[in-house]
Amino acid sequence: MSHQGFDTSVLGEFFWNSTELLSVLGSDGSWQIVNAAWPEQMGWSLEDLQGGPFIDLIHPDDVEVTVREFERLVTSPDATLVEFRNRQRRRDGAYRWIEWSCQGHDGLVFSAGRDITSQVEAQIELAGTLETKRAILDAVVDSIVTIDEQFLVLDVSPGTERIYGVPRDERQGKNSLIIVLPEDRDRVASELRRLFQGEDGAITSYHFRAIHVDGHLLNIETRGRLIRDETGREPRAVLVSRDVTEAVAAEAVLKEAKEAAERANAAKSEFMSRMSHELRTPLNSVLGFAQILEMELKSPDALEMVSYIHNSGKYLLELINEVLDISRIESGHISVLIEPIMLRDLVNECIELVTPRANELDLTITSRASIDLHVLGDQQRLKQVLLNLLTNAIKYNRPNGKVTLTCERVGGKVRLSVSDTGPGISPDLRERLFTPFDRLDAETSGIEGTGLGLALSKGLIEAIGGTLGVDSQVGWGSTFWIELPSAECPKSLAQRSEPTLALEVANSAKTSVLYIEDDVANVQLVERLMMQRPNIHLITSLLGGLGVELAQQFRPDLILLDVHLTDIHGFEVLERLQGDSRTVDIPVVVLSADATTWQRRRFRNAGVYDYLSKPLDLQQLLDVIDLHLGAGAASEVLANTPGSVTTS
Repeated sequence: MSHQGFDTSVLGEFFWNSTELLSVLGSDGSWQIVNAAWPEQMGWSLEDLQGGPFIDLIHPDDVEVTVREFERLVTSPDATLVEFRNRQRRRDGAYRWIEWSCQGHDGLVFSAGRDITSQVEAQIELAGTLETKRAILDAVVDSIVTIDEQFLVLDVSPGTERIYGVPRDERQGKNSLIIVLPEDRDRVASELRRLFQGEDGAITSYHFRAIHVDGHLLNIETRGRLIRDETGREPRAVLVSRDVTEAVAAEAVLKEAKEAAERANAAKSEFMSRMSHELRTPLNSVLGFAQILEMELKSPDALEMVSYIHNSGKYLLELINEVLDISRIESGHISVLIEPIMLRDLVNECIELVTPRANELDLTITSRASIDLHVLGDQQRLKQVLLNLLTNAIKYNRPNGKVTLTCERVGGKVRLSVSDTGPGISPDLRERLFTPFDRLDAETSGIEGTGLGLALSKGLIEAIGGTLGVDSQVGWGSTFWIELPSAECPKSLAQRSEPTLALEVANSAKTSVLYIEDDVANVQLVERLMMQRPNIHLITSLLGGLGVELAQQFRPDLILLDVHLTDIHGFEVLERLQGDSRTVDIPVVVLSADATTWQRRRFRNAGVYDYLSKPLDLQQLLDVIDLHLGAGAASEVLANTPGSVTTS
């Protein structure tokens, strides 16, 4: 299986079940995490180890070398892999020889240890004779070379010829750096000089490149140790090298795949933002002018035809939203804002929104969510999911049926359940329940739907840290439930503010609004809408740069701003407005077809007053304008005054 085929759960199983001693240490030597091999092999649990630093377990004779290697790992942000061995104390007091492979990253040290006590004891026993020593060297696959301070080769193991293809006798007496690629020789020589300047037992570790006799490039990993004895002989260094060419190549592939994935994710984010804008912009005109016609037409037949347009447009908008959200979830780019949520307010709002449809079908909605519970989650996403579950419970119910919403605490979590009295879901269909576009063969039922709602709901709930499940019995109905972490700190839903009507100001003077928008149809839509507010002087600009100049010249009372403009981005327009003393205090409301959460958050954090998504709810737009200008009251006083429009 390729590296793309593994996921974090597989890696987690590998960590916990590995027979090697796996651990993570902090930069101060404190234990952060250990796997199950520690209590099994060494008798220490994580709680035992957290009582002191790792050095407490090291044999006194091995402390200096171990500390030196640990400091190298901590001080080098992405240190080369360090391998060494020391004696580690078990809980019963006995010491065991452990061979370590360690690497430092971001102030942490990741270690993998293997108990080699039996091997070390065997080596000590066998190393008494030269013949036994040679047998060991002959059996080692790695290259083992002994060199002097001039880097001349004193002894060579058979593994050297196996790795480099160079006969042993051709290496003895020669400079050990000959085998090293010229570009790497200075660095290797520097490592060896540092090794020879150390005390007996000093260790070094480094990588270099070499050329095999057949011409192909090798990547070599070397670990060296300095040997000084009491006979007065010159110090020697034993270098143990292994061929890691395949591992380096795999690492390079992994790095390239990671970079490619990051580039692809960035492209997906940009694509989703652009698609949101491109799909919503024309739909804004369709829905917007349908709303205008509903405001202005009087004929019942004409209003009925317009309602078809309006309802179809809303259905298309819902489908676009679901498809875009599904795409974001699948690409891993769904944005969420986790915060404490008061469920009572959220539940009441959702029930209020679906009650008219329930009344049309003679269904009864009962809420048992009377207890004030709070959860951690994204309020917008949770509302979206809860509305979908309530809507499904209404659509797929029997005549005069019931929909019941309950809220209860389950351990450290809170469960929201939506139950219906519909036909239920057979077991053979449940595995398809959360598959996008699969309506479980309900296409012929006459009930509208896309098959996206449940798949989207499951993805959204999981994205905000919860779970979504279902219990169903054929003939009795279904219960869809959501579980989210319980929260202690309450946060009520912000109630929608009614427009504040500044009667005195509105009656005494006109106000002005600047609309910066590059789509002509959207400009015409807002111009037509402003006929509902004749006291407002509307100024428009199709370019962001020109819009800034108009704002500086006219100093309007409110600015309506699009995001994706032809010349400059809407965020740059906002920065220019906020950077000028003439326009810094003018409230800005964003009207954009880019409905992504991160874009909303970006503008909100920059100080915009409101962010309205296209297609626009025109009544909502009027409410926002009224909130800032008091135009609602003025429209009654100036009902017969013609509106004025200035276009630039």
